[in-house]
Amino acid sequence: MRHLSSVAILAISISLLAASAPAGNALAAGSALAAGSPLAVGGPPGGFNVPAGSTASFTNVVYSACNSLSWGYQLNGGSNQGVGTFGGGCHSGTGSDATIGPFATDMTLRVFMTDNHCHFTYYSDGTPVDHVIFEGSNPFALRFADAGGFCEHTTTPLTTFGGCNFCVDLAISRAPITASGVSFSASEGKPFDGTLATFTAGDPSATAADFSASISWGDGGSSNGTVSASGTGFAVSGGHTYAEEGPYQVNVTITEIADVSNSAVAHSVASVGDAPISASPACEATSLRSYNGRTATFSDAAGTYGTAADFSATINWGDGSSTAGVISSLGGGAYAAGGVHIYATVGRFTIATTIKDIGGSVASTSCTTIGFSFAPGGGSFVIGSQHAGVGDRVMFWGAQWTQNNLAGAGKDSRSFKGFAPAPRTPACGVDWMTAPGNSAPPPSGPLPAFMAVIVTSSVNKSGSAISGNSIHIVVIQVSPGYASNPGHAGTGTVVATVC
Repeated sequence: MRHLSSVAILAISISLLAASAPAGNALAAGSALAAGSPLAVGGPPGGFNVPAGSTASFTNVVYSACNSLSWGYQLNGGSNQGVGTFGGGCHSGTGSDATIGPFATDMTLRVFMTDNHCHFTYYSDGTPVDHVIFEGSNPFALRFADAGGFCEHTTTPLTTFGGCNFCVDLAISRAPITASGVSFSASEGKPFDGTLATFTAGDPSATAADFSASISWGDGGSSNGTVSASGTGFAVSGGHTYAEEGPYQVNVTITEIADVSNSAVAHSVASVGDAPISASPACEATSLRSYNGRTATFSDAAGTYGTAADFSATINWGDGSSTAGVISSLGGGAYAAGGVHIYATVGRFTIATTIKDIGGSVASTSCTTIGFSFAPGGGSFVIGSQHAGVGDRVMFWGAQWTQNNLAGAGKDSRSFKGFAPAPRTPACGVDWMTAPGNSAPPPSGPLPAFMAVIVTSSVNKSGSAISGNSIHIVVIQVSPGYASNPGHAGTGTVVATVC
């Protein structure tokens, strides 16, 4: 049995507690490994690897022995560094925890226990003889047996035993990653690519290839980040496109590839601004006093990420009234705004459209429409195709109608003074018809300030009927002087083409 000093009875009782040990190595009872835990005789050959920037911590220090024991560690095969000593005399107890490091370079570490009575030292890698068993994988649980009462030294290896004379847990902790988020600005619908976080590692020899990064963009999207060297540390960059404006919480997780337990999360804020809107006018050139159509088109710089529901429009119709517009998608990030409006009078109206994005962007545009009507009472005045372009001065009624509208026309057309009562509601492509002389007769007046008239290229007489084709309908701005008597010519200027 071990060296007993003078307390033989206590030594005998301790020996009985360790009956499972080989003869000559009666061990005091100590902490036992968990049932079913994998055991190994001796730790890694040459010692445990402690990477640069890491620390080694010793915890749960327990002893139970009759011989005096000392323990400590050895780095890179150098001299032993003592940590604690337990006096002999068959005692049990605990020791203080200890931490060493961080280390500037990679180290190998061996834990040792010295039997001060037998003057023999055992190392955690199983040299010079197996008196240590370990379990786990960082942290490691180590338990040592001493030389026993007969000081067997190297002559009797121990390959298994219960309890321990000295037990300690060893945890090798890589230096923590210290990370900081980098807040940034972006615009909705536009790709962002930039730095999201910076970090430092405790290992001075670490390179960017030693780390990985993942990014949670705050809008449900995620991606891997790119780690690169930056100054005295590292930076994480990444790219993403936000579909909508707003602030987003961005989380960047940095992990050491060799030890996934060594990680850090950097928090930053993405300030995503609303994309600008570009608007263009899109008014109908004319309307028969009832406007129904587009007033503007616009595009969102967010492209296809936006939807029609993101926008609203207000239309000022130019007659003192305003209504909400209707937004429709044209595809590819383009949209249209429009509405329906009934004008109380004819006239030239400037329609102003203001579009607002739910994110705050605003765009405005304006255009002109002409509200017109046909001759009052039904039917239409007629002009010749020779002078029917916008800006042309025309005569739509009068004794000299043929000379002013269809020069060179046959004598049959000379009895036509310019008004056709049929059809009652004119339309492009629908032939017109009237009677000779003063026709139906024409309206007595006043005429609308902006009046639609038929454009014809032929006048034909058959019996008592005069007719012609309808190749266009244009709007003229009526000049003063009209009267239903053909001696008071009706004149004006073409201002728009209806069809």
